[in-house]
Amino acid sequence: MKSVGQHVSLDNDAGFKAVVILSSALGIGTLAASLIVLEPTDHGFDFKWSIYAPVGFVVGALLAWAYWRLVFRLALRNADPRQSARRLKQAVIGLLALGVLTFLYPLRYVAEERRTDVLIGLGAAIVALSGVGWMIRTVVVMLESEPDTDGES
Repeated sequence: MKSVGQHVSLDNDAGFKAVVILSSALGIGTLAASLIVLEPTDHGFDFKWSIYAPVGFVVGALLAWAYWRLVFRLALRNADPRQSARRLKQAVIGLLALGVLTFLYPLRYVAEERRTDVLIGLGAAIVALSGVGWMIRTVVVMLESEPDTDGES
C-alpha cells in the first residue's frame, strides 16, 4: 500500500487505465447511440429506438478505446517526446472537435426562435467547463511538482 505523499505513476497502473477506458467507452458509446436515435418532432427533438443504436454504441466505445490506447502508448514512449506531444495534441484536438460537433448536431432540431438562447447557454457552458478544466489542470500540475528540498511548503 502506498503511503500518503508517495508518488504513484498512473500511466503504469492497469486498474486506472481500465477505469478510464471503460468509463470513456461507456460514455462515448452512449453518446453515439443517442445521436443515432435522435429524431425531429414538432416541439424540437425526441429519441426513437433504432436498430442502429447498438452499432453506434460499439463504434463510439471503440473510438474511446482507441483514443485512450493512443494516449497511454504515447505517455510510455521514450523515443521522441516532441513527436509524441504533437501526436497527443492532434488526438486531443480531434476529440475536442468531435465533442463540439456532437453538441452542435442536435441544434438543427431546435426551433429558429429558440436557437439564440440555446447558443448563449452553450457558450456559457463552454466558459464554465473551460474554467473547471483549467482549475483541474492547475491542481494536477501543483500536485505533480517536486516538493521543496528544504522541507518548507
